[in-house]
Amino acid sequence: MKKRMKVCLLTGSALFMSYVALAGAIADIAEFFPEFSVELIQTGVTAINLMTVLAALFAGWLSYRRAKRGVILFGLAFIVIGGVGGFFFHNTIVLFYLWSLVIGAGLGIFTPTATGLLVDYFEETERNHLIGIQGSFVNGGGVLLAFVGGLLAAIVWNCSYLAFLAAIPVFILYAKSMPVKKSKDTNTKPVRRKIPGCVLYYLMTSFIFMLVYNAFPSNIALFVSERGIGDASLAGSATSVFMLGGVFFGFIYSKFSVRIGEYLFTVGHLTLALSFFLLYLTESVGIVFVVAFFGGMSINMTMPQTLFSVSTKIPPETGITVFSLVMSVTPNIATFISPAVISFLSKLVSDAGDSVSRFVAAGLLSLCFAVVQFAIVARSRRVYKPR
Repeated sequence: MKKRMKVCLLTGSALFMSYVALAGAIADIAEFFPEFSVELIQTGVTAINLMTVLAALFAGWLSYRRAKRGVILFGLAFIVIGGVGGFFFHNTIVLFYLWSLVIGAGLGIFTPTATGLLVDYFEETERNHLIGIQGSFVNGGGVLLAFVGGLLAAIVWNCSYLAFLAAIPVFILYAKSMPVKKSKDTNTKPVRRKIPGCVLYYLMTSFIFMLVYNAFPSNIALFVSERGIGDASLAGSATSVFMLGGVFFGFIYSKFSVRIGEYLFTVGHLTLALSFFLLYLTESVGIVFVVAFFGGMSINMTMPQTLFSVSTKIPPETGITVFSLVMSVTPNIATFISPAVISFLSKLVSDAGDSVSRFVAAGLLSLCFAVVQFAIVARSRRVYKPR
């Protein structure tokens, strides 16, 4: 059973970032709807993230009343419906927004419920190792689906929706592998358990990190243009390398977690800050790629450790709700507001208002939080030690 659940969890994790499949089609979608602004089209794509937040809050409630197998399949079905619907019916802006909402609902239900299997089927030591590998599959799936979505969009923009059909084999895998009955950790009736106060700290950790992390994909295209070292294709490649850095570190995450535990939060912020400061100093394409890979590792330093720390401090009855907050709600909200926050802070650094000032502002913010989190972890003495 554990082996099957491990395959399900890792395979399904590759879909967590499937929303990036539409990113490469934004320019073509804007041409298809010339009467609407590019900003409106971008908002239509990010509507997936916003709906993910709302649906994730609903996922916890739903998982208490239905078997997790059914909830997971329900979420995956929504992703498939959104992909098929977007491919065949896309001639109005209303339909474009509708399918984004449907896909977002599916991701919001599927992501935290599937992640909850970590608590149901795996003990702490095995869970810690698996969380890092899961992070690699999340990032790797994002890179692959962004690439596939871009190739499909080159045919015609609505073909990019076909990338979401990757949820079909995942649906079949979960349908065949998961037991129909509820897991032993889930009661027929929801048990009201108070969520520990320490969860707020981990939510803030997740929120602040994603706020800063998103500065790279949001500004790298402007950076290479302003420095005159490349175009949009180079920026896209740099973003892919940024995500590949996360894939790499995910496979070695558990080795660091065992040794330094929650100090990984500090290491993640320092890694991100250093990468942003190096961008400020460079005008070399090669250095940009090296820095992208280095900075990209930070996500699988911070997010898996956040998830693991939370999983050891909550009762199983609150698992899906807390995972919804940590994995979907706070990261998506942070990603959504990151451009505005970083832009505001950059004006305190420089009046230039360019990408370099945004990277410097993001680096300083990350450096500040590295110091704060080091002090918090050192004072609380909650460094993880395996049993």
